[in-house]
Amino acid sequence: MRDVQRIAIVDPSDITREELRNVLLGMESVWLEAECSRYEFFFDVISQSQPDVVVISLDSDQAKALLLISTLSAEAPDLPILAISARGDGQAILQALRSGAREFLTAPVVLEELLKALTRLQRSRGNDSRNGSEMSQKVESMVIAVLGSRGGVGCTSLAVNLGATLAGEPGQSVALIDLDLALGDADVALDLMADYTLADVALNVDRLDMQFLKRSLSKHSSGVSLLPHPVQVEDASLIREDTFSA
Repeated sequence: MRDVQRIAIVDPSDITREELRNVLLGMESVWLEAECSRYEFFFDVISQSQPDVVVISLDSDQAKALLLISTLSAEAPDLPILAISARGDGQAILQALRSGAREFLTAPVVLEELLKALTRLQRSRGNDSRNGSEMSQKVESMVIAVLGSRGGVGCTSLAVNLGATLAGEPGQSVALIDLDLALGDADVALDLMADYTLADVALNVDRLDMQFLKRSLSKHSSGVSLLPHPVQVEDASLIREDTFSA
């Protein structure tokens, strides 16, 4: 795995493209290989520059951007795609992921989040090359984290609606875990009385397996399964970092 990632970006907006360029130029772990101001020219740019990751801004023309993502996914399935948009709603994220993007970030891009996304893409690219082309075209699972900057901004609504939308897709199995240990309300949003909570799983983490996890989840009529936050505030202390790594 190489230490430096070569990045190619496309964004018809001079303002937002410059903002992204400045963020990338300030990162020692990336090399800005190419940038493009037209969606229709980007495929030729990629063919010539051979980047490790492509970054596609959706906001100037979402239809063209999503078509470009679909085309790149079909023509170059091993090339990781990072989609960026000022729209951070569930529908925008879902459209980008369905089209073939592997990561999605909300604009304006935060340096720390960009670095994490590029690190994940670099790891997935390394795994793909080791496991062969069959694995590169098949995604067995995906983890989507939804984080609100403060209370009342719609984080729960976004997570619940995104989960329900994904669960409505044929062949999809979706689990929603409410990690707001003090004020989580995903169960209220779903109007669902759960039999078990995250605290129950934490107490039995030593015997945790897929069957135990499935029994701990509560199924909603939308198809999404829920593991809610602990009922008692004091039970939050039972949940540690190693609980999730298990």
